Amino acid sequence: MDDWSLELRIVWEDLPEMIELETRVHYGEWSACSRAYTKPKFITRDTERLVAWARDPKGVFRLEAGEDTGMGWLVLAFYTIDLAGHARCSVTLATGGNSRDAHTAETWRFAIEMKTELGLIERFGHECLSLGCHRTGVATLCGLAT
Repeated sequence: MDDWSLELRIVWEDLPEMIELETRVHYGEWSACSRAYTKPKFITRDTERLVAWARDPKGVFRLEAGEDTGMGWLVLAFYTIDLAGHARCSVTLATGGNSRDAHTAETWRFAIEMKTELGLIERFGHECLSLGCHRTGVATLCGLAT
């Protein structure tokens, strides 16, 4: 059975400076997992802005954690594709190397465009806010079958 989802969880924290996020994506026959370090505001203030964007989607809303250095990177870009408000989430993950000096071939990359809905994006934003408050659980963005 195919699964169409993105899951986000906190796997490590050194508050107030840093948290480590784990992202798991299942998209049909494709799947990937990556971890990225970021500031706690990613899971609080930035996802509050995502909820507001889902209610009034204009332009592209981008969430980014980590860096494209081979250690761990997560980029979520949310946008609509037409006047009817059909929504997408572009997902980019990179992981693999064990250091900032990782060779290009050591870094594994995954990029997809996930079909979703504005209501599902808003729910994901609320789940991220809960994750930020409680530091446990999973925030899930449900995708739609292609």
